[in-house]
Amino acid sequence: MTVEPEVRTERDGRVGVITLNRPNKLNAYTPDMGDELVDAFRTFAAEPDVDAILLTGNGRAFCVGADRAFLSGERGRNGLLIGEEHFIDGFVSELFAIDTPIIAAVNGPAVGIGATMLLALDMRIASVSANFGFPFAKLGLMPGMGSTALLPAIVGLSRAKDILLSGATLTSVQALEAGLVSRIYDDAELQDAALELAYMVANNDGPAMVASKRVLSGQLAPALEKAIKGEQREARKLAHSRAAQTSSLTK
Repeated sequence: MTVEPEVRTERDGRVGVITLNRPNKLNAYTPDMGDELVDAFRTFAAEPDVDAILLTGNGRAFCVGADRAFLSGERGRNGLLIGEEHFIDGFVSELFAIDTPIIAAVNGPAVGIGATMLLALDMRIASVSANFGFPFAKLGLMPGMGSTALLPAIVGLSRAKDILLSGATLTSVQALEAGLVSRIYDDAELQDAALELAYMVANNDGPAMVASKRVLSGQLAPALEKAIKGEQREARKLAHSRAAQTSSLTK
């Protein structure tokens, strides 16, 4: 039986389009989706005639966070538990360093990892119906993917603390006001607008864009690496604390 890919890739001329493809699950994230995202980004980044990459979601959501079944211990087809796959475990540094400009077209709710995966990208635009959820504090989880460095770099330290410590969900208008996205569009117009923006970027001088991106990203790279290590360390502490609490309750 043919398994539907969880990430769909296609070329639109000089633009590589990556689409999260679990619309019946609101594109909830799985370890297999993570592996397919790594492959998709690496493939397009290596193609010399791809001058922009566009990431979006299929259906009415961008990504509503991790699939609950996998949070409960289900393994992906790749045999991995969620968090063991490279997309979560370490890919963000590579993603942040890709020379090709990457644009996200957020077509609906982006929650948890659906929100944090956006932060390493170069440009984010959204539909009016999109929202951005950072519920980690409410769920007892450590935000990951370098978000503790990337989010402050995008919206400022004070606003980032407000968002992460309150477990906030931002509407598209609030995200625009915060600088998390640069443009919002009517739902029906988003995909056309995203491709138009991707072609505007792709038509610029490639070497000049790469040079600018390298310098811009390079300023944050050391802080990103430090944040990734800190997030992983604190996540382990939280996991150990939860395990100890559970053990004490069962004695």
